[in-house]
Amino acid sequence: MTTIAEFMTADHKACDGEFAVAETAALTDDWDDATAAFNAFRDDMARHFRMEEEVLFPALSSSGGPSGPVHIMLMEHAQIKELLKQMGAAVERKEGQEYSGLSETLLMVMQQHNNKEENILYPIMDQILANEREALFGRMQAA
Repeated sequence: MTTIAEFMTADHKACDGEFAVAETAALTDDWDDATAAFNAFRDDMARHFRMEEEVLFPALSSSGGPSGPVHIMLMEHAQIKELLKQMGAAVERKEGQEYSGLSETLLMVMQQHNNKEENILYPIMDQILANEREALFGRMQAA
């Protein structure tokens, strides 16, 4: 059976792959591909955040899990969403240098964020939410 950590880590890796495709296209001034790849990346990040914010975090909270790590993740989500907004504007303006700077910042933020989720928060969820895992997966896939 797949754990929450395995499921969500695989989703992180899928988003990371899309991030790399968008970055490569933007840095080579291939704006048609950059636009498509960035939009796919942004959409998948939004879906990932919905799975966490609408399903996993509330489930953890209602099960008496720690609120501190969730609060930190939500603050980081807000930071990532703002960077994605700025990156989207850079893509629309075809501003490669601006996109590059923002993508470097986002990469650092995402690496730190994903590390905390994968090594701290998801394992906590796997312990506390073990009996709810299948129902949570169904709800996450609908998010």
